Amino acid sequence: MDKVIRTGISFEPKLLKLFDRFIKEKGYTNRSEAISDIIRDRLTHHHEENIVGTIKVIYDQRVGHYSKNVSNLQHDYHCQIVSSMHTYLDHHMCLELIVVKGSVERIRKLLDKVKKTEGVKEAVLLLENKTKK
Repeated sequence: MDKVIRTGISFEPKLLKLFDRFIKEKGYTNRSEAISDIIRDRLTHHHEENIVGTIKVIYDQRVGHYSKNVSNLQHDYHCQIVSSMHTYLDHHMCLELIVVKGSVERIRKLLDKVKKTEGVKEAVLLLENKTKK
């Protein structure tokens, strides 16, 4: 086993409560184990050239021209977009799931453009979890 180095992390109380709930739900035995896994996962995805994931977008269809703007983006990024799904959350709010595959740089550019689209309340990239070998 590699040498372990201790460090300290400060949390806001609400965030720590959420983190402890996450640890319990995922079956971690302690905070260090969970933090190491999360950091390892983020660093691995950060350095990979190609990724697979989903961009989750929540938007208010009354604001701007989301459908037209994102449709144009999807044409511009057709090589990275595998598929997309649209559903209604209520009378005004919609959810768009865009399955993406390709270079981290290109997908991050797509995500940034989606985030800047008028009416978008939330846009996040959810990366596919790799199984440990």
